[in-house]
Amino acid sequence: MFIFMRKIIKGKLSLFLLGIILLFHAFVLTKLIYFPYTELFIYPYLTNHGLMPYSQILDQHFPGLMFLPVNFDNLGMTTPAAARLWSISVVVIVQIMLFLIGVKLFKSKTKALVTNLLFLIWQPFFEGWVLWIDSFLPLILLPAFYCLNRGDKGDKGNRGKKWFLIAGVMLGLGIVFKQTVIPLAIFAWIYILWTTRNFKTSLNFLGGLFIPVSLVTTYLIGIGVFKDFWYWTVTFNLTTYAQAGRGESPSLAHFTRVLLVFGLALLVIKKIKLKEARIVLIFLIGALLGLSTRFNFVHLQPALPFAILATVYGLEGLGKLKRLGVLSLYGLITIWWLIIFYKGHLGDRIISFDSATYKLADKIRDYTAPGEKIFVYGAAPHLYQMTKTIPAGNIFVFQFPWFLEVAKARILEGIIKDKPNIIVSDRVNKIEGQTVEEIFKRAKKQ
Repeated sequence: MFIFMRKIIKGKLSLFLLGIILLFHAFVLTKLIYFPYTELFIYPYLTNHGLMPYSQILDQHFPGLMFLPVNFDNLGMTTPAAARLWSISVVVIVQIMLFLIGVKLFKSKTKALVTNLLFLIWQPFFEGWVLWIDSFLPLILLPAFYCLNRGDKGDKGNRGKKWFLIAGVMLGLGIVFKQTVIPLAIFAWIYILWTTRNFKTSLNFLGGLFIPVSLVTTYLIGIGVFKDFWYWTVTFNLTTYAQAGRGESPSLAHFTRVLLVFGLALLVIKKIKLKEARIVLIFLIGALLGLSTRFNFVHLQPALPFAILATVYGLEGLGKLKRLGVLSLYGLITIWWLIIFYKGHLGDRIISFDSATYKLADKIRDYTAPGEKIFVYGAAPHLYQMTKTIPAGNIFVFQFPWFLEVAKARILEGIIKDKPNIIVSDRVNKIEGQTVEEIFKRAKKQ
């Protein structure tokens, strides 16, 4: 397959083919159902309207572009249409990064285009139609991978130190977005220490890592919410959330799909003598640890580019006959799964932004003024953002069971204090299989 493609790709034809892949990938994403997580709308909106992250906006995620002064809201991602443009832009940039990195790694535009083709196949499949924090991480992890690889190839002098520093900055930025990047950063630091045998050199990586982390920590201390940040992102995650919020184990169908794509990537072990292959494996394993929180396909998005790079490496290590057999079986299974996937995911539906939600938002706006305090009970939580209103008591939390175990008293105090004129109630709406009324009653007993 590689040899045949190499013969037809000459000159600028590779760029033309890359452009075709990019356009088709973007087109596919416009034809799928779409689910931008509502946290990406409501958290930045409330932050920009004076509520304090972690102290009044109760959540267990690291700040990223949700809780910092520069966030999705003031960057213009305020509607599902804008969010879809962000999704497509992220995918296009990741595809370009994959091509450039693939050319550097494999010394072949043909193999680089194979990585682009595989990303086109699997990115939509692994909940690429969802926009969540994980969707943005490849923009950070791929440059970190490239810089670590360049630093490892250097003479470990000033040139190598520079690349390690940049790799550290990128992984530090990744941590600011999501705490699950921390193990990957630790793996990268251990690898640098192991290969250079020089602690001072590894300090360049650590120095870069702590630049974004320390800046965000200083900001959280400055606005007086660091104690709350620590509670929600560390204590709460390791206790209440660990017991109640992990979700169900993956089904056999989910597991087999992951095993095909990510299991085949483990063939990279055959190339483990290559530094590049070792770093690919580090990033693959490190990024996969994001599944330790909840098993959803979208959490595979940060690891997917590295699984694809590892797959191309692994196929190189097979003999021609074995490679043909593996690719034939891989192709047949892929076609079957894609047929099933596209049958169920083509459409113009935008989850959480259906016509009923828009009608309800219009009705709320008829009875409220911008900035007025209301209370949303069981209905769509991003109605605050859609109607330019504020939650009663200046306390917001998603009404999941694990949050209400901790925050129920503060919510009730806020309602009593502000006595909102409008309460939007949906008592029969189910969250994690329970109605919101059942959740509140259970939380009240506890």
